[in-house]
Amino acid sequence: MIGAAKGVIRSMLCDGQYKSEVIPVDYAINGLIVIAFETATANPKPEQIPVYNITCAEKKKLPWETVMNLGKKLGYEYPFEAGVWYPDGGITTSKLYHTINVILFHWLPAYLIDFLLLCAGQKRFMVRVQTRISTGLDVLQFFTTRAWDFKSENYEKLYTNLSEKEKKIFNMDTDSIDDEEYLKVGILGGRQYIMKEPLSTLPKARKQLKALYILDRTVKTLLLGFLLYFIFSRTGLLDVMLESFGLAK
Repeated sequence: MIGAAKGVIRSMLCDGQYKSEVIPVDYAINGLIVIAFETATANPKPEQIPVYNITCAEKKKLPWETVMNLGKKLGYEYPFEAGVWYPDGGITTSKLYHTINVILFHWLPAYLIDFLLLCAGQKRFMVRVQTRISTGLDVLQFFTTRAWDFKSENYEKLYTNLSEKEKKIFNMDTDSIDDEEYLKVGILGGRQYIMKEPLSTLPKARKQLKALYILDRTVKTLLLGFLLYFIFSRTGLLDVMLESFGLAK
């Protein structure tokens, strides 16, 4: 989410219809503690080793497309300070389309920025950052391009066996999670504690986001206009259009 919000990640291989396996880390830690307790105190010991999939209940699993769209919406409401470009990436299942996007919007800008930094005598970093991002995406995309079916019945039973006091201390109830609030907290947390951007900079960041939006649309319009002009002039369509408007020389 941080990479996308900073305009660094513009494309990701992901089937939006597959369901995400996302759970808050404190719920996962609580689950690990309860599993260890259950394993140590079980009497008699089970004949087969029990398997616990720490994941949310099936009805709580959101499609990746929903997660991405919600994350983008919240990213616009609570933007990070100006990044590489306007955050407007997307997901796709086409490896060819993804590869083209990665070359055009990941690697070319990274090399261009590093070249400008080199000319200015500054330390280069964008290619290194993009390499780390690509490595991370390769790992994540293994999961986002495949359908997974992790059953969580055993994990859910652990929570029902806890006392009311234990349930408050070791909360594992994913049904109570507000998905939008969870992502919002994730974005604001990443903003403050990873990027070191205090909440007081939000008004400034929103102005920067508007400026980046105008710049993004302007550049894309100019590039599209140049491309169309080049194609029309090469194919003779430009002369035909000029003649139809009575503008031909």
